Amino acid sequence: MKNITKLFAWLIPAFLFIFFTALPANAFYFQTGNSIVLPKGSPINEAALVTGSSITVDSDINGDLYCAGRDVVVNGNIKGDIICASQSLKVNGTVDGNIRAAGQTIEVAGQVSRNITVASQSLILDPKSIIKGDVFFGVQNVELNGAMNRDLAGAGETITVAGSLLRNATVTASNLSVIETGKIGGNLDYYLEKTATASINVKNIKGTVVRHDIQTPQKMEVEKKVTKVTGIALATKIIFGIISFMLLGLALVYFNRENTERRIALIRQKPLVLALIGFAVLIVAPIFFIILFITIIGIPFAFVALLVYIAALITASLYPSALYGKLFVEKIFQKTNVSIAWHMVIGVIILGLLSIIPIIGWIIAFISFCLGLGAFVASLSPEKK
Repeated sequence: MKNITKLFAWLIPAFLFIFFTALPANAFYFQTGNSIVLPKGSPINEAALVTGSSITVDSDINGDLYCAGRDVVVNGNIKGDIICASQSLKVNGTVDGNIRAAGQTIEVAGQVSRNITVASQSLILDPKSIIKGDVFFGVQNVELNGAMNRDLAGAGETITVAGSLLRNATVTASNLSVIETGKIGGNLDYYLEKTATASINVKNIKGTVVRHDIQTPQKMEVEKKVTKVTGIALATKIIFGIISFMLLGLALVYFNRENTERRIALIRQKPLVLALIGFAVLIVAPIFFIILFITIIGIPFAFVALLVYIAALITASLYPSALYGKLFVEKIFQKTNVSIAWHMVIGVIILGLLSIIPIIGWIIAFISFCLGLGAFVASLSPEKK
């Protein structure tokens, strides 16, 4: 469970940083629901954030479009970027900025003034599509039928170039085809396994064509390298994990000292009750959020509650860590006047090292996580006077 907490500690702040720095500083249009249609003839003069199962954007948007859903179709003209996560995305309109998309199937049939960056199972550029910038992808199956006016770079299992590329291409694939209608105005560098073959119409490539063989190392050699790298990676992970948690703990003490001390005191007073509360919250909270999100009235409250819950998950293990550090100093060094910051540092090191121990360490880490989560929740209730 400590590993889960570490994952939240790294991924959630990173996601929030990327998401909120991508959002415009000024006001934006927001709409959510099951099936959403933004009608033609009703332009949106600001950035738009749209979430739903089925989304159809016929409106022109004078700003960026942020979307999340199952099926998304963009027919309107976007005077900014499209940033979207969906099962399927089809862009028929004109995009004056970039397209950054992740999903199962991404299809572009319109004109894009800047770059396309895609991570998906399938990427299709329609024959009518015009991409004025670069195309970057990490995709299983790629069909490039349109006009690409700059460079192409990416990796996929099957890559088919049937359209025109103005400049250079650098790709890694299991199956690469540049068919009769495909044209590359610059160089082609492609990476394949030594036993794989590519179907390339060389006369349609103006620059040089260079094949780079990917040779698979022998099994014993791979196992030795993996063992060495795994050991280094594990040690690095442990060290940086402890340091990052230590810094987070010190920040918590500095910016929220009163609540931190209160939660540590609660854990010392009633550890069993708080551990049970923390475990119950861990099980019940996801169900609670799902119920809130499917009700229109509960959505605003759900967002606030979710942020609080995320904060609790990230910081949960720090409160028992500080208590462990305090008990260690009091019992071993017989000192009671050590600051809470030193308690936090020592406690994080202790819990971090204990969590490495198989089974026993994991159990200790999980119990500590539940203790901290329970203390966080319990501290939200008003103090009795």
